[in-house]
Amino acid sequence: MTSYMISSRWSAASTTLLVAINFLLPLGTTGFVIPQNQKFGTKLTTAVRRNSLSNLNAQKEGDVVPEEVDVVVIGSGLAGLSCAALLSHCEKDTLVLESHDTVGGAAHSWERRGYHFESGPSLYSGFSMDKSPNPLKNVFQIIEEEPEWITYDRWGTVLPNGKKFAAKIGPEEFGDVLAEHGGPGAQEEFAALMERMTPLSNAAQALTSMALREDAGAVLTLGRYPRELFDTLKQGQALNNPFSEIMDEMNLTNKFVINWLDMLCFLLQGLPAKGTMNAVMAYMLADWYRPGVTLDFPKGGSGEIAEALVRGVEKYGGKVCVNCHVDEIIVKDGRAAGVKLKDGRVVHAKQAVVSNADPFITSKLLENARSTGLTSPEMNEYMDSLTNTDADDGGIPNLKSFIHIHAGIDATGLPEVPSADFPAQWAVVRDWDAPEGVESPRNIVLCSMPSLIDPTLAPEGKHVLHAYVPATEPYEWWEGMDRTSQEYKDKKAEAEDFLWSAIEEYVPDARNRAVPGTVQIGTPLTHERFLRRTRGAYGPRVEAGKQTLPGHKTPLEGLLLTGDFTFPGIGVPATAASGAITANNLVSVGQHWQMLDKIRLPEKY
Repeated sequence: MTSYMISSRWSAASTTLLVAINFLLPLGTTGFVIPQNQKFGTKLTTAVRRNSLSNLNAQKEGDVVPEEVDVVVIGSGLAGLSCAALLSHCEKDTLVLESHDTVGGAAHSWERRGYHFESGPSLYSGFSMDKSPNPLKNVFQIIEEEPEWITYDRWGTVLPNGKKFAAKIGPEEFGDVLAEHGGPGAQEEFAALMERMTPLSNAAQALTSMALREDAGAVLTLGRYPRELFDTLKQGQALNNPFSEIMDEMNLTNKFVINWLDMLCFLLQGLPAKGTMNAVMAYMLADWYRPGVTLDFPKGGSGEIAEALVRGVEKYGGKVCVNCHVDEIIVKDGRAAGVKLKDGRVVHAKQAVVSNADPFITSKLLENARSTGLTSPEMNEYMDSLTNTDADDGGIPNLKSFIHIHAGIDATGLPEVPSADFPAQWAVVRDWDAPEGVESPRNIVLCSMPSLIDPTLAPEGKHVLHAYVPATEPYEWWEGMDRTSQEYKDKKAEAEDFLWSAIEEYVPDARNRAVPGTVQIGTPLTHERFLRRTRGAYGPRVEAGKQTLPGHKTPLEGLLLTGDFTFPGIGVPATAASGAITANNLVSVGQHWQMLDKIRLPEKY
């Protein structure tokens, strides 16, 4: 099972299929040779540097930054760190430059008054199992660094009519949910849908995205998995069609089933069913409703994921620097040759610059090169296309933004472990028939109490809470506000009240339990400021059948892009896959092949 909610909106099959079609089928034989005896990833293994994030985050701008490396990675989101860790593993001298004082990007964490707070991901899975299709798990297997995982199996839902349930994920209890909330015909309709999706589900889980690269070497790396590749290609266009076509074909009429699928599509992909690819839904349905499935949580919180990746970068000689704001990508002799920091320091890149910033930020980093004629018309046109958000003009609109509440609360009288009556995580749906459906502003709230899963995240006798709207908050509601103004403070108070109301579905007196000094409200302006997300956007709103995300190479030699604005898109597994594909493009086929030797995938045949 992959990581869902804010942590995942992606299926491996969509990436694999499109890359296979684009890069494998038109190619003939290649001249690549795979070394059989050469070993990679052995550099500095006896002198591993294990800086903790607390030490890393204490770095100052004056810290030593190398003057020259093989690859510079701009940004320490999960894509940037995954890319850097794999490159470092392959003995590339790699430097990650992070503008913030904390690594992890949208998945970073922080502490206040003994409480551990997390900025983004809510649900993870596919990590506690040894053989997993989750690309981030596969990255961990390659770099041999990983958090410790805690498993649990319930997730709650509060329906618009006030009814609530927290059934186990998997098929065991979902039939009862369908019978109670869907009424006559719901179980039969859902069972028929699952049967219809089986061949697509098999194809969606067949081929690992870790084998992808955007050059002729894909013949060998994808060809390593011939039966899986055949199964994926056999379904062809069907995997990329919108899921709504399946819903229409099946003539689904049960209101609860339709609403449930719309919500799942939205939480996976940021879109309702009509805009979600079959591949995404096929992967999720097979994974979410398979027997024995569990959810995973990193012991110590989500920051442990970023910390494991940092260890992977540094153990092989790479470096991660925080408080290092990149101001410009340097272009020389027709290639990306390095970066210039805000304080004037320059880092030269012998092989490549990888930008984990969004395309709007990346375009700004190229402004000087563009204004002086150092970038080609082709490159200028390419970057203009990436920052075009007008769907009528061939662009990709952005998803909306977020509001968050983070708080510590007194736990007196509250359960100490999650259960069917008191889950650690729950979704609150206010109106199935809202004007924009599941995409309507503030219609769905996701709530999490991770200290129920890992008590170390809060002081004894306390809990830590996080609630947010999943990319449904219009930036326009906040645009132009002065963060010091009374208007902004009043709007934050309004958002706080709304979010408390969702938490209080399971903790009725939650706001009265709040620990002074721990309540923090995040807005679209917070996302824009601290995460460097243009207009606070979650990512691109890609509709199946209408748009596709770009790859990782650009017309400017030596510049690659990685992260959720590139293939395969949004979410923890997706961004890890994006980072891995980017890294694969910068290493030899032999090195790539030997990384594939280290991953452990589910046995399908």
